[in-house]
Amino acid sequence: MRFPKPLPAAAGVLLLVLWPLIFPDAAHIQQVLGITCLYATLALAWNLYALTGAISLGHAAFFGLGAYASALLNHYYHWSPLLTIPLGALAAVVFAVFWAMGFRRLRGVYLGLASLAALEIPKTIVDNWDRFTYGSMGIMGLDRLPSATLGGLQVDLGMDLQAQYYLLLGIMLLAVLLNLKSIRSRWGWTLRAIRENETAAAALGIASNRERAKALLLSSYLAGLAGALYAHILGLVEPGLVFNLHLSVLPLVFCIFGGSTKVWGPVLGAFILYPLEQLCLLPLFPMGHSAVYGLVIILTIFFFPQGIAAWLPRAPKSA
Repeated sequence: MRFPKPLPAAAGVLLLVLWPLIFPDAAHIQQVLGITCLYATLALAWNLYALTGAISLGHAAFFGLGAYASALLNHYYHWSPLLTIPLGALAAVVFAVFWAMGFRRLRGVYLGLASLAALEIPKTIVDNWDRFTYGSMGIMGLDRLPSATLGGLQVDLGMDLQAQYYLLLGIMLLAVLLNLKSIRSRWGWTLRAIRENETAAAALGIASNRERAKALLLSSYLAGLAGALYAHILGLVEPGLVFNLHLSVLPLVFCIFGGSTKVWGPVLGAFILYPLEQLCLLPLFPMGHSAVYGLVIILTIFFFPQGIAAWLPRAPKSA
């Protein structure tokens, strides 16, 4: 497998780090790109599971469970988001365990349909458990992300959009490193072997269900972490906001467009499509701007099925 050359990748990261310092008053762009980092993290989580050849249409379940678990811990126990966010993401992992057990025999389109149906399970429970989750009304007044002190400088992560952008960028880059380490490791080769030919992988002694479950658990935690962050960024959570098909389709579109088998593919897809939708198409087509994602999938499948990351300069083949 080939990986991006370090210089273009470093230049891209440097650009993401420096632009808010050059344009400190671009609050709306900081907000949009901050959410882009969050959705890129969700796409990277989806891509970890997709490395096994599995196609999920239900990752919004993990996103929503992370959001609700963190929100409920904060609402009932008044714990800091610093504690509820990593703990809330574990709720997604618990659901992933049942997912892995229940869907272990499913492949291809059947797995995709089952994962889509699985999205409705936590959504229905949350939507109807009024006494605990407040049902369709949701939970409002959640604690925002707390302030932090860096070298004597007080940073309000909840209200300062620039600080919030850097936090989400840092989390996204950690998810990139996790993907990179996973792809380059022996385990990454195991996942690719399962994706390419599961029968041959089994003949080599690879336990496909076990390795696919490992990828799903790691993927679900990252997706749950993104959901928990989202809840505290907004200060509220409701079923229709975090358990929706749009959130399940977004990572799939970003990965297909960017290149699901490439390290930076999901990030490229997110940073091209989401800002394009929010900054350009939303003002022009308020009612139909999301249709761009359907068009992108069609164009990608027909004209560049490997994704745009395949056009990037690549380093020599690596072990």
